Amino acid sequence: MPGAGSGAGPGPGVESGAGDEERVARAALTRVIEPGDECGGRWLREFGARELLARLASPEYEEPALPGATARRLAGYRMRAAAADPDRDLAAVAAVGGRFICPGEQEWPTQLDDLGDGRPIGLWVRGQADLRKWALRSVAVVGARACTPYGAHMAASLGSGLAERGWVVVSGAAGVLYPVTVVAEARCHPCDRDRVERPVLAAP
Repeated sequence: MPGAGSGAGPGPGVESGAGDEERVARAALTRVIEPGDECGGRWLREFGARELLARLASPEYEEPALPGATARRLAGYRMRAAAADPDRDLAAVAAVGGRFICPGEQEWPTQLDDLGDGRPIGLWVRGQADLRKWALRSVAVVGARACTPYGAHMAASLGSGLAERGWVVVSGAAGVLYPVTVVAEARCHPCDRDRVERPVLAAP
């Protein structure tokens, strides 16, 4: 996926703005294709979301439904596709004030396009802020699983300092596993409502 030459040009999987069918297909594919799956991203670029979902979900497509996919891998994809319920997922995210953002839409963070075929299929977002505007001034603070007291001190200093200067601190929400991330997140949360920390999860 990564690389300027991979998925850089427009194609079936690159939309200027997602219609309803494209959105539903992409929502379903987030349940099927793992984040960072470059083969899945290439298929998405070559076939488009609706065609790719059809190849994964419809028994009429026999091998080679997807170039380069082994029978075992294809069976795994098809098992996930059969269980996907994108209408339910879209309704659930809407019920909590969220939305599903697709590539090419106004709120899509264009920095993600640098990942080529590795970019996300779509982003499940909760909250009212404009994601693209926040992403333009964002930074991640990451660190060791078992950080030293000095590491915790530096993470706290970085987290609060960045937030005070108007930067959005982006976190992988590693929680218990990554104490540096936890400390940085903790120093971003209010008192001051203008301090912002956003967790980013790999799957819905």
